[in-house]
Amino acid sequence: MKIYRIGQLAELANVSKRTIDYYTQLGMLNYEKNGSRYRYYTEDALNRLQMINRYKEQNMPLTEIKERLHVWSETTVVSGQVLVKVDKISSDIKELEKELLELKPLLDQLDDQQLKFAAKQLSVRGGSLLSIITMLT
Repeated sequence: MKIYRIGQLAELANVSKRTIDYYTQLGMLNYEKNGSRYRYYTEDALNRLQMINRYKEQNMPLTEIKERLHVWSETTVVSGQVLVKVDKISSDIKELEKELLELKPLLDQLDDQQLKFAAKQLSVRGGSLLSIITMLT
């Protein structure tokens, strides 16, 4: 298992040392000390920082991120894999929402025939997605 000093971890996660300190104080990250004055973080801390960054990109408040990290640490390997997939899908949906908002001004420029064709394409794919979501719930 790899271990990192705070500066190494900050560089790998593309955050500041101060951010790592803050998350550590909030209990979102754990560290180890082995007789020296340095704190050492494991690969788990790097994974947690990457998850925190993804959640922050979704404008999720830190209290909810902390709660999700807690659930993550309590899960088994199989349920952990499910959570990773769910987080990825949530991130993808957020990106799709952004792209749809960017699409709106372009749709306004289409004539009626082009608009009907685009709507048909979107409704076919949207119907498939809705069917999958219904099966999962």
